[in-house]
Amino acid sequence: MHWFPNLLSLSRVILAPLIWWMILNTHPWAWTLFFWVSWTDALDGWLARKMGVTSRIGAYLDPLCDKVWVIVATLAWWQMGRIPDWLMVMILARDGVILLGSAYVNRRTGQEDFAPSIWGKTSTVIQLTMLAGCFTLGEEWMVWLRSVAGLATLVSGADYVRRGVRILREAEV
Repeated sequence: MHWFPNLLSLSRVILAPLIWWMILNTHPWAWTLFFWVSWTDALDGWLARKMGVTSRIGAYLDPLCDKVWVIVATLAWWQMGRIPDWLMVMILARDGVILLGSAYVNRRTGQEDFAPSIWGKTSTVIQLTMLAGCFTLGEEWMVWLRSVAGLATLVSGADYVRRGVRILREAEV
């Protein structure tokens, strides 16, 4: 059972093309699959800690799978016209900065532990809430949710950049 939390993480990547197809084709089970995959984001880490099977690969796999999942769902709803260009670009840019920035910091300093910040976790929850809202909410609610998701994405992106710069500066000392 030590592999189960990592399997849950991988399921987000494996099921991402299916949820993309289901959203684009307004499949009736799309919401159910979206809900399940979204909950695996919290469930995998909780299970790993509860079972005492946290691993180095899991520490890399979980955030990478989260990013793939959010990006695929964002692109699907963008294609459906539920997410505007500015928000799609903002989400993709933030995740790209995080991935490239963490690789750069690792290469320069050897730092491997990039624990998600409270801002990053909050941003992910808000983004997933917005993506879930795309299934059923009217435009008046979506305007509000997209604005909150944009703000959370911006704040968390700035926080990750700030943390990366701090790590680089500390390594220079």
